[in-house]
Amino acid sequence: MKKFLLLLCCFVMAFSIAAYAAPGTLPDTATFEKLLAAGKANGNKLTIYTTHSVTVSAVEAFANKFGIPLDKVEGVQIGDNNQITQVATEVSSGVSGADVIFIQDGARTVSELVEEGYVYNWYNQEILDKVGADCKPLLVWDYCNKVFIYNTDYMPDGELSNIWYCTDPKYAGTLQMKDPEKEGVNMNFLVMLTSEENAALLAKAYKDYYGKDIQLDDDCPNAGYQWIKMMYKNGLVAGDSDGNIAKAIGNPEQEAPTKWSALITLNKYVKNRKDSKKKPGNFTLNYVEKMAPVAGFIYPIYGLITANADNPDLAKAFLIWLFTEEGWQGDGKTVQRDGSVYVGMKGRMGDYSGNQSIAVVEGDSPVTVWKKILIQEDPVFAAANRADVEDFIKIIK
Repeated sequence: MKKFLLLLCCFVMAFSIAAYAAPGTLPDTATFEKLLAAGKANGNKLTIYTTHSVTVSAVEAFANKFGIPLDKVEGVQIGDNNQITQVATEVSSGVSGADVIFIQDGARTVSELVEEGYVYNWYNQEILDKVGADCKPLLVWDYCNKVFIYNTDYMPDGELSNIWYCTDPKYAGTLQMKDPEKEGVNMNFLVMLTSEENAALLAKAYKDYYGKDIQLDDDCPNAGYQWIKMMYKNGLVAGDSDGNIAKAIGNPEQEAPTKWSALITLNKYVKNRKDSKKKPGNFTLNYVEKMAPVAGFIYPIYGLITANADNPDLAKAFLIWLFTEEGWQGDGKTVQRDGSVYVGMKGRMGDYSGNQSIAVVEGDSPVTVWKKILIQEDPVFAAANRADVEDFIKIIK
């Protein structure tokens, strides 16, 4: 009997651990109204950590809209690296911190936060109805895309049509991107290139560009690794920010066609376009929409609940609201802490709600279109393979 009870206890414990370790496998039955009421009854407190400034504005608008005192909510903008460290430290030591986080480095989020039990994936039926498959493995709040751009004064439209241009000696030293060793999503992009599926696409594109089958170096397991190696060896310029890179690429004072292409966010590209001095009325910058086999990559900003959230109900209500149209771009009247009307992502190119029924900005393409021409981040694959790619880059540099 004792042995049976011991086995039963072990089974219950194992089941409980498994259920905690893999939350978000089924939609929660809780509704927005019930969660909001419970969260307000639990003191109204709501703290978020985020990589994106819009969510800081959003939490203030959320509070004003639903009658929550502004002194009870806080939005802290903090980068991935510091956010991961802070959340891990606070949760592991039982210190009060964020209730919900918005973070973009999927690989480290999986390996250092989710797998450690510091945060968990959550969604209810309302979110599932809007977001669909992007609820798992981590809930996607926002998609961002990074595309190849170039200076139109030095390169005619259509010149860049194959990603292997980055490895061509005649284009040596012309590519800039934010340093992958400092920008997690850029490193994840390189990791995704090494997947079996993407490596096969790269091998085909290599033959299209160079006119011969790819020959892998001994240290390159597949075409993804080969592209990474050749791209670095061809003089990649590792920059400090997408905005600064865009300004450098589009600098009208350049006298020589150097550093004239980059891989940066579409949003930063739009913000930094300027009229060309050589061709007035034309933009110095343009982006490549058709490039074999991919025109860049698309990565999510994930919304996750912390394991020691003080007010998980209000955090979940906030998440649900973010996926509504007014949560994404405001209702035209709700204000933020400073009294200005909350506009969220309204009028912004390069950001796409996980709720794909929300229309994109005029002149942009829906995220469904971008997904067809860009490499997507798989946070589970990236987490499992990132260390290998990081070590590889350290050796080849």
